[in-house]
Amino acid sequence: LSFVTVFGDFTGGSALARMSLSLLDVHNNRLLPDVHALTYGAVILWKDPIQSVLPHLLYGYRIAEKSGYIGSTGHACAMFYSYRAFFSGSELSSLGKEVALFMRKSERDKRKVMSLSFLPISKGISYIGGSTTSQDTNDFIEEEDMDQFNNNHEFAVCECFLVVKLCCDVVFRRFDALKSIARKYIDCRANGIAQYVNIHRYFYGGLVSLHFYRENRDQFWLDRATHAISMMETWAAESVWNFENKLYLLQAEYHYAFDEMEDAATKYRLAIESSQKHRFVHEEAVACEQAADFHMEMGNKDLADELMKRALKCYQAWGAEKKVDLLLEMMKCSELKN
Repeated sequence: LSFVTVFGDFTGGSALARMSLSLLDVHNNRLLPDVHALTYGAVILWKDPIQSVLPHLLYGYRIAEKSGYIGSTGHACAMFYSYRAFFSGSELSSLGKEVALFMRKSERDKRKVMSLSFLPISKGISYIGGSTTSQDTNDFIEEEDMDQFNNNHEFAVCECFLVVKLCCDVVFRRFDALKSIARKYIDCRANGIAQYVNIHRYFYGGLVSLHFYRENRDQFWLDRATHAISMMETWAAESVWNFENKLYLLQAEYHYAFDEMEDAATKYRLAIESSQKHRFVHEEAVACEQAADFHMEMGNKDLADELMKRALKCYQAWGAEKKVDLLLEMMKCSELKN
């Protein structure tokens, strides 16, 4: 783990993780949840497709559950699974049921921090999936809550809430709802640069930063965006599968911000293609919608409409019911105007 989180040696860390898995006693599962939580939850995912680690994390949880005592690493397997499933685009309705079960069992076992860590994912699924009537992420992630977590030195929980809020508000394109919290906490860092949630803090935070930079040319946002792109370049060199599409979309938004329209159009197309190829249906949706806005601005209405329809299909596949309803209403209004 330290090879990855401290030294940034993803290849060496992954090799050691695979060695630890090979040394597991197949006849004694006592250590399996511990090993799976660390290897699949924190190390191997930097090299292998993120979707491939999900069954192993779930298996670690099931083995701990079967033993009669889930324990901290069993609950960690469930928590790692929940975040990685959410941010890899797992179908939201099914995932929501799994997360609700994990939360109940962590509360039963009086795992306060673990229960708190499940909360942002649970609320994010409800918000995007449509099982809540709330239209504002501030209803479940308020700046005062972030301040409290930060003041209590619960930095990991603070970052989890931040990343889910970034994701939700980017999906719903409610950038104004992010501005204050993003400016205060976008540099939040729990434990080193290679914690899993940092991927999405840099990805969604980078998209937010480029949006604000296009609006007001504030150097603060450009600095955060260029750093996010730099981090994604580093990670994409380790795993094209997990990071290429995110890098392309950040680059597209960067070119758009500097009026490099031909380069932006190329990167949007590559981001969409890479998202589809690597099975990130939710990020394909976001890329299609961002590209649609870009092409509409460029006067390419037919292409923009085509991209918006593709975004709609991707959001439907993800199970983002509330977003689907919003897009359908918006498309209906657009048709009436025309």
